[in-house]
Amino acid sequence: MLGLIKFDGQVFSSEKLTRAVFLQITPPVFMRVFSTFISPKIEYDLPVFICEAVVLANKRVLVIDAHASGAGGEKRYDRFYDSLIEIRGRYPELLRFQRAASGGLAALQSPAAVRVTIPRALDDQANAVFAEYFAAYLDLVKTAEPVSGIARAKLQASFDEYLKTVIDHDPGVKGNIMFFGKKEGVERALDIYYGL
Repeated sequence: MLGLIKFDGQVFSSEKLTRAVFLQITPPVFMRVFSTFISPKIEYDLPVFICEAVVLANKRVLVIDAHASGAGGEKRYDRFYDSLIEIRGRYPELLRFQRAASGGLAALQSPAAVRVTIPRALDDQANAVFAEYFAAYLDLVKTAEPVSGIARAKLQASFDEYLKTVIDHDPGVKGNIMFFGKKEGVERALDIYYGL
């Protein structure tokens, strides 16, 4: 089964980012998956940025969010989330298709999340909302300053709890487990996405 699915992409790291992952996954069916995942270094107390786009013949499934990575609330990003909600509000046609997350991942979702299944006719709007969310996130990263000491230790503890939720509920981790078994699947996912 592994030889039937093509994984292509790039992984980067930087001063403030543990991982910036850009993947294209092509299974042996009429679909493609595009994944963008940015995991900041813990000491910057930044949200994780995700975008998953599943392209099918006549519809697209799109998830875009910048959610807390278990951060202990040392820094509040209310203005950032308000700006994302304002951006999202400029795309009422997309919002008609908005749906809530379910299961364990619902606890991670931010109030600004975009979760839609849309017709192909809305591709331009989907691309535009992604571009605006991504630009806003990069602006947030540019201005981030690290925390240290007790605040850093608190962030590490809450990040560890966040990872437990990801391992138990994230579809990407589940996919790795399906292909590589529990131990190796979890190890691969944590290495690719979090540098652990």
